[in-house]
Amino acid sequence: MTKRIACIFSAFALAGALLAHEGAEHVTGTVKAITAQSLTVETAKHETLTIMLTPKTDVMKSKAKGDIKDLKVGDRVVVHAAHGKAGLEAQEVDFGAAPPAAPAPH
Repeated sequence: MTKRIACIFSAFALAGALLAHEGAEHVTGTVKAITAQSLTVETAKHETLTIMLTPKTDVMKSKAKGDIKDLKVGDRVVVHAAHGKAGLEAQEVDFGAAPPAAPAPH
């Protein structure tokens, strides 16, 4: 009986996680081109995707608020995108190394 309850609970938890990402796509790769309106990324599978940038696109550089002007061809990015009217639209563009961890107090 305990196994059945655990299975049912797991199924509901998984369904919730899938619904939370419905319509979202995560694109990881290398920047190949940048314009004011779009970002072209080559993925690890050598697919080239062009993702539209909107006024609502958040840009994060090294985990802090950034500017798309700081992004360069050749940079590694993770783009959180959704399917919109113009195709894939970036909700958030993350790039840059994470800031160094603060040293532990002695």
